[in-house]
Amino acid sequence: MKNKNLGVSTLLQMYGGVLTDKQRAMMNAYYDLDCSLAEIADEYDISRQAVRDNIKRAETALFESEEKFGILKTKERLAEKIENLKKLLSEKGFLDDEIRLALEETESELEGQ
Repeated sequence: MKNKNLGVSTLLQMYGGVLTDKQRAMMNAYYDLDCSLAEIADEYDISRQAVRDNIKRAETALFESEEKFGILKTKERLAEKIENLKKLLSEKGFLDDEIRLALEETESELEGQ
């Protein structure tokens, strides 16, 4: 379940703009702040079922956005390629400090987007 939560949290960072402010706040509370449905329901003065429904709708919007645009999948694929490149360069004896730094900067930029 943790991996799914991490995935949803990442999608929220990437595609949170497609959600309403209220959906984004509820998702943040649920996934990032680890609040319970009851805590969120109390905050918004609605039922736990209403919170759950809002979260499920927001999840659907996030997953549909990723399916349509594929940004997370592309970032993961590129990160894997960078790792493979570092490994190959290291095995061939070409991974000096300058190349390692350039690859690490590229990884940092990729993670920061």
